[in-house]
Amino acid sequence: MTVLVGHIVDSALASSGQAKEPLWKEHLRAEMALLQPSIQELVWAWLSRQRSPHTGAAYGRDLREWLAFCNQFDLDPLTVDVGHGDVYARSLQVRGLSARSAARKLAAVSSWYTYLVRRRAIKANEFGGANRPETNRKESKTVGLTGSEAAAMVRAAIRDPHRQRLRTAAIIGLMISVGPRVAEVVALELGSLGYERGMRTVRIVGKGEKIRTRRLPAEAGQLLDAYLAERGDAPGPLFLTAGGRPMRTGGIVDLVSRIARQAGLFMPERVTPHTLRHTFATVAEESGASVREIQDALGHASAATTEIYLHAPKRIENDPSVRVAKVLTWTGS
Repeated sequence: MTVLVGHIVDSALASSGQAKEPLWKEHLRAEMALLQPSIQELVWAWLSRQRSPHTGAAYGRDLREWLAFCNQFDLDPLTVDVGHGDVYARSLQVRGLSARSAARKLAAVSSWYTYLVRRRAIKANEFGGANRPETNRKESKTVGLTGSEAAAMVRAAIRDPHRQRLRTAAIIGLMISVGPRVAEVVALELGSLGYERGMRTVRIVGKGEKIRTRRLPAEAGQLLDAYLAERGDAPGPLFLTAGGRPMRTGGIVDLVSRIARQAGLFMPERVTPHTLRHTFATVAEESGASVREIQDALGHASAATTEIYLHAPKRIENDPSVRVAKVLTWTGS
């Protein structure tokens, strides 16, 4: 069964454009070496039932870290209790992880234990009671760029001196004007582009394999057309490397950071693909789009998630510190 389930997971990953086994699977196998074969089978079964390959990969990495922690301190993962979970939660915070990231990792491990209970491999999910760090649902570490900064990013991408500048411009233009997740960009196929009601569209496969069809602005379409003239019309992944292979998430992360530097943005190292997604949301709202329209465009299941994107820049721009500063005396005279 291990071979069968592992094959299913491999097939799912292959369909997402990954040509070889990712490192997280190799590392996970190493940390699982001391687990019973039947439990190893349940690990792969649990991962294979996740709705998207990206979620499965994230859960696999999170579980690998927990198993590494257990191996380090000679703990049996199947007999741990809530106290061990509390210690692990504390270790994540000591490592410097944000409350949200630590809470997500703990939730992933707890999900695995819940699955083991359902499969009757263990009697109860003792890990599930571990203290999770409190997160502020209105806070986000990512803040979108201003409209002028976003425009500077597009101009820098168009002027990019690298040989793949047409592809770079197409990616930056698409990400800022449409707001997809970086994983969604990587997963785009040539066939994802289309027409509906006389308008150009891009078909995006989001979390949970949910599909949303977005309108492609004419300006972004022109950048894509220039890239496609160079790429050719061969079916397959939309964005390719110079060697003709599918682009990966890391490549786009590096590309965005490089263009941010070339655009002369402040602290360009903090500009990520997720920054561009936030930028789409904030600029859209400032241009008159409703929260519901932005929610649908981004593929958020809840409007509360969308509001997190929109709250951060308002909180900074409307901070009352400016009002206080205006009534203070700032000179010694």
